[in-house]
Amino acid sequence: MKTILATIRFPSELYQQLKSAAQAQNTSIDQLIIQSVRQALQNNEIPSIENQLVLNQIVSPAQIFPESGLLKVNGIFYRYLTENNAPILNSTAYLVIGVTGNILTIRAIKK
Repeated sequence: MKTILATIRFPSELYQQLKSAAQAQNTSIDQLIIQSVRQALQNNEIPSIENQLVLNQIVSPAQIFPESGLLKVNGIFYRYLTENNAPILNSTAYLVIGVTGNILTIRAIKK
């Protein structure tokens, strides 16, 4: 497949989040961007505000409230599901991997 070199400017905070998400998924930033764009185009999606604000955010254990089923991202509380319905690990950070309305899907970041 032929590739084209393109320059994209990211706000520094977004770039750091992208870098962290790529590391958490054990992939390169290029591959993460390509995968995300390809998926959005295939699904003919226009990202929602929630997608833009919370997708690929890292959530610390202090932001997760298992007793209520809520987590807090950017000052907003969301309901959440864990990948594969795994129980929340108290000392583990999570990555937001999916957004459906006000429900976030999160994946534990392996150390």
